[in-house]
Amino acid sequence: MTGRQLGLAIGAAVLVLFAVFWVGATIWFFGDENPDRLDDRQWAADAEARCTEARDELDRLPQARDATNMSDRADQIEASTAVLAEMTADLAAAPPGGTDGELLGLWLESWRVYLNDRLAHASALRAGEDRQFRVTVDAERGDGVDALLDAFADRNRMPACGDPLDIG
Repeated sequence: MTGRQLGLAIGAAVLVLFAVFWVGATIWFFGDENPDRLDDRQWAADAEARCTEARDELDRLPQARDATNMSDRADQIEASTAVLAEMTADLAAAPPGGTDGELLGLWLESWRVYLNDRLAHASALRAGEDRQFRVTVDAERGDGVDALLDAFADRNRMPACGDPLDIG
C-alpha cells in the first residue's frame, strides 16, 4: 500500500467514525428520552390529526401572500388565525396529565403569543404599515416563538402542529 492509499484509507475511516459518532449522538440526544418529548404518544397522534385538519382548512382559505392590498391581507391573516386559535383551543381542551400537561402548557403559551403576533401584524396592515411579519423572540431561549412551536412539534412527531408558514 502506497502512502497515498494509506492516507485515503485513514481519511475514509475517520469520516466513517465521525458519521457513526454523530448518528449515535443524535439518536441518543433526540431519541425517546428527550425532555420535550411527550410520553403520551396517543395524545401526540391525536394532536397531529387535529392539526392536519386545521392545515387542510387553511389550504382552503385565500392565502395572505396572494392578497392584492393590505386590507385583504389583514382579512386573510385574521381568518387563518381564527382557524389556528380554534385548533389550539381544541388541543388545550383535553391535555395529557402530569409532566406532559406541563410541557403542553408551555407549548400552548407559545401558540398564544404567536397568534397575538399574527393579529398584531393584521392590525399593522390595517393601519397602513406594510411590513414584514415579525414574531416575538423568547428572551430565555433567544428564538422566535415560531421556532419553539416547530421544535416541540418536530420532537413529538407532530409536523402539522408547527408554524403553518401561511403569512409569507
